[in-house]
Amino acid sequence: MVKMNLITNNIQYVIYLFMCSSITSILAQGDDTCPKGFLPHQNKCLTKPDEAKLNWPNALGKCQDLGGSLPNIYSAEKQTLLENFISSHYNASFLKVDLPSEYQYHYLDDYSTFIREEKHITFEFMGCNDAYLILSENRDDSVKSYEVLFGGWQNTLSVIRTCRQCQSLATASHSPLSCHTYRPFWVSWVNGTVRAGEGKDVGINTFMKWTDPTPHPVNFLGISSWKTAPTQWKFNKDPYNSTFWLAGTDLGHSTEWVWFPEGDYVGYTHWLPQEPNYFLPHHHCIQMSLHSGFKWATDNCMLKRNFICEIDNSLPINTFG
Repeated sequence: MVKMNLITNNIQYVIYLFMCSSITSILAQGDDTCPKGFLPHQNKCLTKPDEAKLNWPNALGKCQDLGGSLPNIYSAEKQTLLENFISSHYNASFLKVDLPSEYQYHYLDDYSTFIREEKHITFEFMGCNDAYLILSENRDDSVKSYEVLFGGWQNTLSVIRTCRQCQSLATASHSPLSCHTYRPFWVSWVNGTVRAGEGKDVGINTFMKWTDPTPHPVNFLGISSWKTAPTQWKFNKDPYNSTFWLAGTDLGHSTEWVWFPEGDYVGYTHWLPQEPNYFLPHHHCIQMSLHSGFKWATDNCMLKRNFICEIDNSLPINTFG
C-alpha cells in the first residue's frame, strides 16, 4: 500500500510538473491570437519593443524583424485604439520647477535640443500672475531674445516682446492664470512667427502672435517669476519619449503621404494645426505625441523617437514558431 501511494504521488508530481511547464510555455509564446511578445488589443497585436528610441528606418526594420510593422491609421477607430494602448502602457513624467518671487531667468538646459528641433514648448503653470518665458539665441537674455509674458499686470494682460521689458509687440487682454490649479499653455516660433496659446495642443487656442521681420534662432529656454508672486511650472520630463513613430511617409512621394510598406495613400488624418509642415527640412515621416493629444506631426526621419509595432491578428499566427 505504501509503495502504491508512492507511485501515485510520483505520477501526480510528474503531471503537475508537465502542466506547469505547459502553462509557462504558453505564456512565453503569447495567446492563440498573437505571437510571443505581442499583446492582443481589439483586432490587433501590439508591442512596445525593449529597444531604446530609434530613428524611423531602424524602428521600421525592428518591427519587420518581429514580423510586424509600424502602425498605420485608416480611421478614427484605429486612432483611438492606438491612443488607448499607448496611454495604458506608458507613464509620462514631469519636471517640476518652483521659482521664488523674483525677476530672474532660470534656463532649462535639458530642453535645448528639443526646442532647437521642434520650435515649440508646452508646459503647465500655477501662479497668481506673471509667467515669464525667454526664448534666446544665446544662453542669456540680453539680445536676440523673445520674451513671452502670460498674465502680467495682476493677471490681466499677456504680451510678446523682443527683449526683457521691451515694448510690447503683441498683447492679449484676459486672465489666463490660476493661483490654485495648474493650467496648460504652449509657445511656438516657426518661420519667425512667435505664437502663444492655451491648452496642450500646439497651434490651437492661439491668443496672440507676432512675426519677426528679421528672425533669429531659438537655442535656449528660460523661465521666471515677477517680484510680487512665486510661480510653479511643470514640463514634460522627456518630451521625445512620449513621441511615437507611425508608418506614414512622403519619401519618394513628395508632399503625398502614404503608409509604408503598403503604399496606400493617407486618407484619414489627425494632423496638428499647421501640419503637415513642408518648410522644415527632412520632415518626411509622421509621428504622434501623447503630450499633444496624439495629434500627428511631420518629423525628421533620422531623429530617434519611441515606437510600437503591430500585427493584424486576423492573419494566421505560427504560435510555436
